[in-house]
Amino acid sequence: MSDLYIPATVKLFQTASRSWRFSLAINDRFPHAETTVGKEILKVENLNAGRLVRDISFSVMEGEILGIAGLMGAGRTEMTRALFGVDSKETGRIFLDGKEIFIQKPSDAIKAGIVLAPEDRKKDGLCTKLSVRDNISLPNLDLLSSKFGIINKKKENEMVLKAVRDFSIKLASPEANAQNLSGGNQQKVVVAKWLSRNSRVVIFDEPTRGIDVKAKVEIYTIMNHLKKAGIGVVFVSSELPEILGMSDRIIVMCDGRITGELKRENATQKDILVYATQFEKKVG
Repeated sequence: MSDLYIPATVKLFQTASRSWRFSLAINDRFPHAETTVGKEILKVENLNAGRLVRDISFSVMEGEILGIAGLMGAGRTEMTRALFGVDSKETGRIFLDGKEIFIQKPSDAIKAGIVLAPEDRKKDGLCTKLSVRDNISLPNLDLLSSKFGIINKKKENEMVLKAVRDFSIKLASPEANAQNLSGGNQQKVVVAKWLSRNSRVVIFDEPTRGIDVKAKVEIYTIMNHLKKAGIGVVFVSSELPEILGMSDRIIVMCDGRITGELKRENATQKDILVYATQFEKKVG
């Protein structure tokens, strides 16, 4: 594949894949990478969408992983869905690289450069009845098709084989049914399909749920390489140890609101739990 057809994100994994795929010891649970924080990539102002997304404002910088913590029902997933255009927002403004963008549906977010690896990968992240090839190529038809809508099969094959190789997706063939893969390999497919394009912000919603320790380390390493490449990473997790281990900055949600923000060096589980239980007083 020539440079003309390789998005910057794919080039990153082309050069880095050999060094990171199996380099980390399995007992190194949270391989946090130190980077220099750069400019603001994503800015969200006063986002409202239903009861569990209430006046949400935050930013994501180059060179950092922004962790989103909170208890079940805090509104973390609902916030990601509103940001990605799955659920309609009532009010709010979204800026990407300093320019306001308007997201009414997921295709708007994808075209702008914001992508989501959703909480329920089988229901929302994969077409489980289709092959791995189809799962990787379908979201990227705009990159693979001519202006007449004809798919370039050579480009498609190169994209799919590269994703499988770079993410160490274990399968007999790209034609294998996605539902037959392990949880870890399914998650890799969800992420790989988005990293075949020039995405600026990648949102991970519970990316390590239901996968083994080795696959978790591989997901963490992917996030590290993204932030090193200047891509904004938003990381939603219910597991406080991995939020503390992988995030550079943490915002905490409770009852649909942001109730606290912590820097990595100052954050503790106790601090997060205090913010995560700041429920508003309700009048009966």
